Amino acid sequence: MTDNSDEYALRLSYLEQTDPNSLAVARLYLEMASNQTHHERAYALTLFDAADAIFSQFLPTARDAALAGLALSLNNRAALEIEAKQWDWAVDAASQAVQLRWDRLRNCIGRKDDQERLDLGYSLAALVLALRGAGKCDLARDAACEGIEVLGKFAGQRNQDAFVLLTKLICIYAELCSVTDQLPDASILLPLAKAFYSSRT
Repeated sequence: MTDNSDEYALRLSYLEQTDPNSLAVARLYLEMASNQTHHERAYALTLFDAADAIFSQFLPTARDAALAGLALSLNNRAALEIEAKQWDWAVDAASQAVQLRWDRLRNCIGRKDDQERLDLGYSLAALVLALRGAGKCDLARDAACEGIEVLGKFAGQRNQDAFVLLTKLICIYAELCSVTDQLPDASILLPLAKAFYSSRT
């Protein structure tokens, strides 16, 4: 990751002087936290906490934006904990991110839900990695299956991000099925294979 500390300091100084408890400040804290490696875990966690505190303040007045911010914060916190091999903390953060993103997807009414669905897929993927790292392979397999179902809508479509994520989840799911002596769920995988095939014919 690049060192943007001087740029962050300038932006933060300006925002804190103009509106210290704004969503813009929370998003900057989140960006700064997400830019840290696991070697700066303690510092990153203080930034995540600061961002989450502000996002929480906006739940009554700007719920959708606050939920989106909290979900992204928890998702990126989980990624940091996975990198640091802090599996229990990673599972906790990823589980909360999944819950919030399910909430956003279910309440996405009257417009396309592609972004919410993809966001949920990323959080489920983080949960899979965290559970696998924690040695909870049965739960990781189930989370991977859930992620595949969520992202199945993208099968055969030209969405590169969704295609890459879906492909990775399918591979991890197959691996976890082998580890746990379970057969992959054909009712989930076969429709995906048909959709991929149809898109190439």
